[in-house]
Amino acid sequence: MRIPILYLLITFNAYAFVSGNPGQPDLMPDGIVPLKSKTWSLRAAFLDDYVYSQHFTGDFQVDSFEDKPPSVSIASEIAQITLNYARRLDVYGLVGSSRMQIDQEVFARRQFSWGVGAKAIAFEIDCFRIGVDFKYFQSDQKPLFLVLSGLGLDIESDLEFFYREYQGSFGLSYQSGIFCPYINGTYINSKIEPSQYQFLVAVPGMDEPIDAMAYPFSGRNPWGLAVGATLIMGEKGTLAVESRFINQNAINASLELKF
Repeated sequence: MRIPILYLLITFNAYAFVSGNPGQPDLMPDGIVPLKSKTWSLRAAFLDDYVYSQHFTGDFQVDSFEDKPPSVSIASEIAQITLNYARRLDVYGLVGSSRMQIDQEVFARRQFSWGVGAKAIAFEIDCFRIGVDFKYFQSDQKPLFLVLSGLGLDIESDLEFFYREYQGSFGLSYQSGIFCPYINGTYINSKIEPSQYQFLVAVPGMDEPIDAMAYPFSGRNPWGLAVGATLIMGEKGTLAVESRFINQNAINASLELKF
């Protein structure tokens, strides 16, 4: 026996990561701890990212299933280490954890997530900057259970979902004193791949587990918009907030320190 609702399961990890201020490589001229090198510097940041809605579509069409994209939320807590070159280029790594939920139907545990990326200032005149950012981000999520018609269904199989995301952005920023607002156009290529297409779930009242199906999913709308602002805290660091729209609805807060 197979139940159609589980077709929606693979849409779970529908999130993209913060795009950030395009002028970030040049926002802090001095670090907390002086270094001998005037060309290289190191920054550390903590990012709290929450995607409260994004839709995916199935790579395979199945006639018996209803094509209903769910509302997906994902919360990530990430540490970022950034190596800066000449206040023009940032190369960074991301390490942390993420946890997802789909509507009120699919629930997963917090899992390890990581990524790498680079951000460069392509043009700068006075306080106006144009920058580009590219990153790769991934997290392998393990669903705990499903909820169907108010019933909790335990997953009997060793099921995982492998999420990967490639993201690019092109943005503008303008710094006025300690305040630097920005806007980015974003492109996201993301996909969710189940570890197995058929798995077992335990249904209350039934002696034997039943079959359920999962299929790969890809992001429905790759193009989006991000707006945000950065507060420059003297020579110590920056505090930033960001909202993202169209390809996803998300908010982000980040604190970054330089040394």
